[in-house]
Amino acid sequence: MTYDMLGLFSFSKVNADDFEICFEIPDNCFYVLTPSATSYKIDIKLNPGETQPSTTFVGCKETVPILNNKLIANFEQYKYSGVILKKPSGTFAL
Repeated sequence: MTYDMLGLFSFSKVNADDFEICFEIPDNCFYVLTPSATSYKIDIKLNPGETQPSTTFVGCKETVPILNNKLIANFEQYKYSGVILKKPSGTFAL
């Protein structure tokens, strides 16, 4: 399956306490990173007034604390059709 609102993405351990999440989104979209007690959710949405995601991607980077000795990150893409794609996701242990 292709994700037209998510380009390349990666996760890497920065140090004993933090992970870095790198990902690409269309330049006419925005994201919201929401932590919970056990994971991180990254919502990707079109900017207000936009109807289709751009094919030009921009890089985004977040450094987040490790939760319970691992990183669990879930991308949710809020499609312009109203459908929410809840993948991809990843779990990375220390």
